[in-house]
Amino acid sequence: MPRQAKANTIRQACSMKTKKIEVIVEEQPLAFIRRQSPDARKRLRAAIHAIEHGDSFPDPLDDELEGFYKLRVENCRLILQHESGDKAPLFKVVFAERRSVVYEMFRQIIALE
Repeated sequence: MPRQAKANTIRQACSMKTKKIEVIVEEQPLAFIRRQSPDARKRLRAAIHAIEHGDSFPDPLDDELEGFYKLRVENCRLILQHESGDKAPLFKVVFAERRSVVYEMFRQIIALE
């Protein structure tokens, strides 16, 4: 299935207002968020809550990062992975960093796995 078609299918499944989208933040992104200024922390958390409430949806990534999604919050990027949850759609925030380095660092991490 083409990347955009898959993203649209997931988006439609997540857009059902009766279901809340579950977002799990792993340790590295949580530590990144905690290191930010109070205003930046507030914006990052608000962006995650917007996904949970169906008000926002992360954009799919291309090439070797296909299957992952990005969430842009000013000069920060959160990398998410979609999984099927038991009760609701599920996204895991698996990596976060500044826009200037996030994709290269994440490529290196997944190459090691």
